Amino acid sequence: MWRLLFNQIWNQRRANAWLWTELSVVTVLLWYGLDVVCNYEGAARLPKGYDTSCVFDLSVQAKPLEVIDEADNLRAGEDFAYLYRLIADYPGVEAVCAYYGSVPYTDNTMFEGYAPHTDSTHVVHALIRYVTPSYFEVFRLKPLAGRMDAAHWSPAESPMPVWVSADLADSLFHLPDAADALGKTCFNPYYLKSARPVTRYRVAAVLPRHKQGDYARYEPFIYLPASEALYWQNVAIRVSPDRAAGFAERFRKDMQSVFDRGIFYLGSIRSYDAMKAAYDVQQGTVNYLNTVYAVGAFFLFNVFLCVFATFWYRTRKRRCEVALRMALGSSRRSVLACFLSEGLLLLLLAAVPALVVAFHIHLADLTIHTLMDATGARFAACFGLALGLMALIIVAGIWYPARRAMKIQPAEALHDE
Repeated sequence: MWRLLFNQIWNQRRANAWLWTELSVVTVLLWYGLDVVCNYEGAARLPKGYDTSCVFDLSVQAKPLEVIDEADNLRAGEDFAYLYRLIADYPGVEAVCAYYGSVPYTDNTMFEGYAPHTDSTHVVHALIRYVTPSYFEVFRLKPLAGRMDAAHWSPAESPMPVWVSADLADSLFHLPDAADALGKTCFNPYYLKSARPVTRYRVAAVLPRHKQGDYARYEPFIYLPASEALYWQNVAIRVSPDRAAGFAERFRKDMQSVFDRGIFYLGSIRSYDAMKAAYDVQQGTVNYLNTVYAVGAFFLFNVFLCVFATFWYRTRKRRCEVALRMALGSSRRSVLACFLSEGLLLLLLAAVPALVVAFHIHLADLTIHTLMDATGARFAACFGLALGLMALIIVAGIWYPARRAMKIQPAEALHDE
């Protein structure tokens, strides 16, 4: 059968040459468009390393200096601890934590360099979060190796326990397995000449790969113990799923007056989902993606019309061939299968030069890979998806007109021709 299809394509090589060229060019363009979408949507669907669903960010603000007296200042730590306990006891709250440093879905980042004791010249920069022990419960961090020891999670420990992401562990120690990094030590070379030379850290756990937001690359992360006495930290609240809807409004209504204590007042409370949506708009990600999708949809629609119309016209023009095949005893199913096979074989032949061109574009580093690496798996997935879409369009362009042609009596079709 395939030999007959090749002979038929070769016998009609003049007409098929233009179709072959069209399919090759369109396949390359469709692959490139899908690759651009993959760069963003593929990155957005990769896990961040922590879970922000049903988590709310609470901002506890300090009043202006003009209305603060000395007694309020002296009692600030005690007042913050009291408010912190009230948050934990609020209905629907599963866990609460305090942290500062790099805040997800914001431009508030903190980073420093770390080096292993075996090579002080090898400095790796990492994003930092100083956290209380409950942080790992609130954001549901599950270590690849190691476990939480809340009794020793303190900045007073020496060496200080830290949790590091897999990227940081790999960059610092170059070990084949994440578990091998447990117990390894590193230091911060920028602290050596400072007034507080905390330079010895022990890896207590290794976490999955981390990133600051959905549309971001994976980066090295480190978690260090935060002091419980610091009242200017971010407060994060995990709420049970059945209480998450409307939680911010209820909390503000119930706790607005309660938080007016000493130097404090209730600032803002919002979910991390809302923070993500606002940050994507602020960064221009939403507008950019909307533009990409609009252009991509317009291009795909044009591809559909072009290829669909070409195969529709090509199939309708061959009504006589359909009638002749049926007059010679071929069934409708075999005729339809022959036409579909011929169209798909043309696509496979066109895919060869398209693959060569696309692969050279990939090798020349001309694809967009700001968020995801241009790997072979990504190339294969996008090119395969492009071929699949082209195959669906070709099948649609052949199936309907061929079905209509086969409903006409063979004698009538031959007479018309």
